[in-house]
Amino acid sequence: MELDMPSGRKVLLPDEEKIDKLFQAGLEFFNQGEYFDAHEQWEELWSEFNLPDRVFVQGLIQATVSFYHLSTGNLKGARNLLTRAIDKLTKKGPDRGHWSTHQRGTDALNFIEEVKNCYSELFRINEPGEFDWELIPKLNRVEES
Repeated sequence: MELDMPSGRKVLLPDEEKIDKLFQAGLEFFNQGEYFDAHEQWEELWSEFNLPDRVFVQGLIQATVSFYHLSTGNLKGARNLLTRAIDKLTKKGPDRGHWSTHQRGTDALNFIEEVKNCYSELFRINEPGEFDWELIPKLNRVEES
């Protein structure tokens, strides 16, 4: 990854640093409700690197796109993508579908549980405007012990 410096100079970042920067940027955009931008960061991360937890990242991408679809009034698209995200986040992880509590330094398990609440809500409502946006969780960073 090239990073543009204020001086106009470009600096190449090592892969691990690029991976962290892309994940963090996506996390920040997601937590600000900027779902399209979060998707862009995580999609680059997912497509450019063969990550050991690429299915987890793909689940985040799909959840993010689901919320983006919902924001544009596409309830069918939101339901479809969140269904796929739930599958990745609850059935495709290591240890029979369970991701690490602190996957990528986040409170992943709590996040997944709250996304499941969003899933239930998406299938309860009839119109996108009925969705309670307060249900969308933040993807919080945690200190690993």
